Amino acid sequence: MSTAAKPTQQKARQKKITEYGQQLIEKQKTRRAYGLREAQFRRYFTAATKFRGQTGVVLLQSLERRLDNVLFRAGLTKSRAQARQTVSHRHVLLNRHRVSVPSQQVNVGDVIEFYKKGEVTFYPEIPQADWLKVDKKTGRITVERLPEAADLPIEFDTQKIIEFYSR
Repeated sequence: MSTAAKPTQQKARQKKITEYGQQLIEKQKTRRAYGLREAQFRRYFTAATKFRGQTGVVLLQSLERRLDNVLFRAGLTKSRAQARQTVSHRHVLLNRHRVSVPSQQVNVGDVIEFYKKGEVTFYPEIPQADWLKVDKKTGRITVERLPEAADLPIEFDTQKIIEFYSR
């Protein structure tokens, strides 16, 4: 038996992921999806624990209400990273004021539009959120209501995130 054939005959075992590992993976997946650093994500979690209601739902609601996420959910950018850059470069008006903070929270009745009206591009492959009203002619987004539990993405297991931070 040659030494070259030996590694192919051995099978590598996959270790079973522990409960902690699953919780960590879920937290990292959520954190990366929204483009946050660890300290930012922890602050969102800490703030969510102080509100009434389910901590996981409150956490996702506050993440969904970020200005960069609203641009993404409205279909005006391809990704949250592009939305973040768009806001950082001051191409966005929030209630007729130029803003440069992607983490700014939007409220009911807020109006978001682009500084230069001709730069608006819609991406139909991005599903539009029900809690936003988007005028495709002007590129104006109006926050009609805050996201409810039914509007939140189900790809994240918030219970595992809560368990992770409860250690």
